[in-house]
Amino acid sequence: MFKRKGALALGIIAALSLTACASGGNGGGEKAEGSSYTIKFGNVISAGDTQNQAYDYFAELVNERSDGRITVEVYPDSQLGGEREMIEAVQAGNLEMTAPSVGVLANFDDSLQVFDFPFIFENAETAYEVLDSEIGDDMLSGIEESGLTALGWGENGFRNLAMTKETVVTPEDIKGKKLRTMQVPMHIAYWESMGAAPTPMAFPEVFTALQQGVVDGVENPFELLYSAKFTEPAAKLTELRWIYDPEVILISKSFLEGLPAEDQEIITTAADDMIVKLRELKAGINDEVRAEIEAAGGTVADVTPEQRQAWIDATVPFYEANASKVDTEKLKAILEAAGNTTFLEAIN
Repeated sequence: MFKRKGALALGIIAALSLTACASGGNGGGEKAEGSSYTIKFGNVISAGDTQNQAYDYFAELVNERSDGRITVEVYPDSQLGGEREMIEAVQAGNLEMTAPSVGVLANFDDSLQVFDFPFIFENAETAYEVLDSEIGDDMLSGIEESGLTALGWGENGFRNLAMTKETVVTPEDIKGKKLRTMQVPMHIAYWESMGAAPTPMAFPEVFTALQQGVVDGVENPFELLYSAKFTEPAAKLTELRWIYDPEVILISKSFLEGLPAEDQEIITTAADDMIVKLRELKAGINDEVRAEIEAAGGTVADVTPEQRQAWIDATVPFYEANASKVDTEKLKAILEAAGNTTFLEAIN
């Protein structure tokens, strides 16, 4: 179901010698058939969030299907570094697996920048249809040119706003606000175009920045905002769904190609099943977490259809100014597949 590999040819690989992400006793050359080893899987998401529940499920499947030979150790909460650091470690063969957001991964494969454009998808079902189509398959295959292997599309979800002082529901409301963003050029450019003051910073720094007033707000899916406790200093939330944030399940290309064919099959099929599980876990989590935020004293505002249309209208100039900076034909294809005629017409 989920395209996640190019040719999985076996080959001799460089030794896996980890530093901060050391896989004790795991490194060095091809794995013999029937051998035992450990896969380290690092991510920045809070322990217990749906992603890590799915990653733990993946670990269980791999262990079970290998009769206990293969152990997957999941390291949440940025224990092995930030997203960019872990991508680089996987690229170098110094970490086996990670699952970064597309926005950060686009620094390694710029074709993924098309997902950094706002308001492409109206709902998760549409996003799944596009990601599981030939378009999504081709994009995953293209990641291999960066020395990485993609096992499939993960999911962070729709990103929303959490502010410390004033609720934001219209484009006018965001003007002048210092908003923490990821180190993603298109995200930064978008919020600048809306009159905000985007402030990129590493995820572990965000809570203190909100507490101390370094930034006025942050954008992320409700689940992550809540589990990271950002909703304590930033308790005025808006379900804006300004962008859908897919993640990519990555594995070290050299590591995977150094495995026996049987083990490659165990890992890739377990990843497929994990993605199905993740989507099941994501269904309904937004409403569940939203209720918890409100029960804890936070407020969550909805945008009316008219207000959402105002955001979309205000976003058209961003598309007109920036579509040529990415793979425009790929962006058009994704917009067309998503049925998004507004932005498609803007860049045609």
